[in-house]
Amino acid sequence: MIDSARSTEPRDFGPARYIAPYLLLVLADAGTSKVSAGDRPVLFGLFAAVAVLGVVSAAVCLRRMWATHQRRAQPGWTRLLGVLLAAYGVYVTYRVLHGLTG
Repeated sequence: MIDSARSTEPRDFGPARYIAPYLLLVLADAGTSKVSAGDRPVLFGLFAAVAVLGVVSAAVCLRRMWATHQRRAQPGWTRLLGVLLAAYGVYVTYRVLHGLTG
């Protein structure tokens, strides 16, 4: 049974929500920097899939953060973490694409 009172309360958006996207992006960045697509394509593909999962997770996290900030005021450091997450997601995407092409 769903408690309707709990679903209407806005949740705090803390730093713990950023852990999963950061870990996925760090794993993907480390993996794609060590493995080239030409030498080990299956392993590179695995790390590229982790990168895609990390970017999607980061996008969902940033969307939730934005919605929380629209509902009520949050500390400024949560926005800084969001900006860093977005920048790191773009960097990892660039690294994966660079590994595929070059």
